[in-house]
Amino acid sequence: MMEAQGTVGLSFVWQNRMELPMANIGFIQHRLGRTDGVSLEVDKFRAILERNGHRVFYLAGNEDVPGGQFISELYPFHPVTQRILMNATRELKDYDSPGALMAEVRAHSDLLKPGMRRFLSENQIDLIFPNNLMSVGYNLAGMLALHEVIRETGVRTVCHNHDFWWEDSGEVYPTCPEVVSFYEEHAPPTDENVRHLVINRIGQAELKARKGVEATVVPNVFDFDRPSWVPDDYNADFRASIGLGENDLFFLQATRILDRKGVELAIDVIAELNRPENRRKLESSPLYDGRSFGPDNRIVLVCAGYVEGIGLSGTYEQNLIDKAAEMGVEVIWCGDRVKHGRGTDAHGKIYSLWDAYVGADFVTYPSYWEGWGNQLIEAVFAKLPVLLFEYPVYVSDLRLAEFEVVSLGETLAGRDARGLVTVAPERVREAAEGVMAYLQDGKRRAAAVHHNFEQARKLYSYDALEQIIGRILAENGLNLRAEG
Repeated sequence: MMEAQGTVGLSFVWQNRMELPMANIGFIQHRLGRTDGVSLEVDKFRAILERNGHRVFYLAGNEDVPGGQFISELYPFHPVTQRILMNATRELKDYDSPGALMAEVRAHSDLLKPGMRRFLSENQIDLIFPNNLMSVGYNLAGMLALHEVIRETGVRTVCHNHDFWWEDSGEVYPTCPEVVSFYEEHAPPTDENVRHLVINRIGQAELKARKGVEATVVPNVFDFDRPSWVPDDYNADFRASIGLGENDLFFLQATRILDRKGVELAIDVIAELNRPENRRKLESSPLYDGRSFGPDNRIVLVCAGYVEGIGLSGTYEQNLIDKAAEMGVEVIWCGDRVKHGRGTDAHGKIYSLWDAYVGADFVTYPSYWEGWGNQLIEAVFAKLPVLLFEYPVYVSDLRLAEFEVVSLGETLAGRDARGLVTVAPERVREAAEGVMAYLQDGKRRAAAVHHNFEQARKLYSYDALEQIIGRILAENGLNLRAEG
């Protein structure tokens, strides 16, 4: 199955191979330590490397990563970085010309390079893993600075490209030919000391076609050997804390909130579930776990991810709010209460993303574009049924796992007056019927989530990732398991 998935061995051999008992490995990204897919995958790489004896160092733009180093100008919401991004990928309006925009990219890049060099030298870095910084196009100055540092220092580099600027994700639209030329040169780099990982077969084929680069497919994974997420003293009040009753139906949208996540499709399905004839069906018998669902109980979409602020139209959240209100769908927005880990802030108790899964009845995953599908695998680990739109990478890669899901199909019907995506009405009705079957048939539900768990454990476990990391290190003259 892994061969069918498209994972291949690295075919390159570095010059000046060095046999080191323990490596110092750096991960560089404009933002780390959050609940987005890139941050979560970096943490998984780190866990595997550290348990095998290597030292791992983070360099990011945000300063709230425990034990990490940061450069403020690298952060996507630094005012200059954000201005460059919006003018390069949305509308060129704050600069007199493309030349003036690119001049600021150069000036901002020059501020970043000294900090990147210090990170490499102070930590005696042997190998770096830049993530989307070098491919997706969110941070032009950071990309330029790191590319030049890679060229000037010769540091061995494996770019882990989760997304590319040319993908049809709706997030990056170059505003002028100069930006296109910049991306073509730097995103991603193809220098001799740079090799590439991608997270799906579509990206692998496109990178080969555009740049002649052979890349290794590294599917996103999950630690299926970790303890299951269960109710405990900390998360026992999660439902109540966000305003849900015990017998309310809790549909979890665990992703970030940005345009390509297709959250509007989840609203459509919940609106269908709320139709009187469907509510009568739900009220006619106990739910899968013996709870009763009555006329006073609600069906609620809980958005536990944070609202993204880069690479967006800027109106998506409000469009969802307006659509939900129009269709009579209740949405709870609690992304400010759900973070990377448990803790507290000025407003009180913070839950981890995993706590949000514990009390959910269903997971919605209606994205129409994903680089992989972290929240899908998380839902499978949590043994929750999933409502999903079959986005391109699901079709090309994840469908091979033969998951049992409630599908909204793989074809969008168009966009409504707000610019929100739609699917055919019959797809919504069929999905609602599938959801109700899982809500009412406990045996069917249990069999499906068990099947999904076992399939994912075989294909997308830490063991699978550890084998790939071992090959990457071997091609860099490093052993997976460090000595001493």
